[in-house]
Formats: sequence, C-alpha cells, structure tokens
Amino acid sequence: MLDVARERFSDHSAVTFIEADYTNYTFAEPFDFIVSSLSIHHLNNADKQALFRRIYQTLAHGGRFINADQVLGATPEIDEFYKTNWIEQISASGLSESEIAAAIERTKLDQMAPLNDQLNWLRETGFSNVNCFYKHFNFTVVAGEK
Repeated sequence: MLDVARERFSDHSAVTFIEADYTNYTFAEPFDFIVSSLSIHHLNNADKQALFRRIYQTLAHGGRFINADQVLGATPEIDEFYKTNWIEQISASGLSESEIAAAIERTKLDQMAPLNDQLNWLRETGFSNVNCFYKHFNFTVVAGEK
C-alpha cells in the first residue's frame, strides 16, 4: 500500500512518508495532515489515547488528523450484529475457506473501542471539529483539527 501511495503522490514533493512505529517515533517537525488507516484498533484504549495526544502535539496549528478504522459496537448486541454481518460479507466474497479462517484469526488481535469513546478522546485531547465523516457498520472515518 505504501508503494501505491508513493506512486500516486510521486509528483507532490510536500507529501512525506514515514514508515515507523507511531507509538514511539519522534517526529522532527509538525505536519499539516496525519492519516491512519486500519491500524489504531490494534492498540489498547490507554495507548489509543496516548497516540491521539502524540498526534495532536505533532500537528501544525490548523492541521488535521484523519483516521479510517474499525470501532466496537455501542452495545454488545450491536457489536454482535457487526461481527455477524462481517462474517456474512467475507463468506460471500469468494475467499477460500483458509483465507476466511485466517481473516477471522486476525480479528483476535483487535482491541476496538466504541466510536463515541474515540470521538470523546479526540475532543479531550484538544482536537476541534471532531466528527465521524463516514460509517458503515463498524468501519468509520473520523477526523479532528488542531
């Protein structure tokens, strides 16, 4: 995915790619945008909150954080509905039984948090204009501005 992104933005010298562990990477300069996709849901809640603080500190004034990720259902019943729907979707996708089993196995690494909790953590960190701009079952895109 990084190779595709590098190719797509090859004519944009202002775009910087950093491949590192964002929980402990020291950023040398502020950024206008920080984007994450399908990653933060692997952190526990305290680490999510700590990362949101690091991202806020790393953004330039007026900078934006955009996160496309998975969230936990607001109730156990809603979360079960999300999981059932996801299994139905991947089962109908044409993946082999072993690919489906591997996808289900990978979910054991997930440590999702409810959407409202994450929006509140962003606000508590200091982000403004925090919003969920897209939601389809447990897949969301949220953003906030410094």
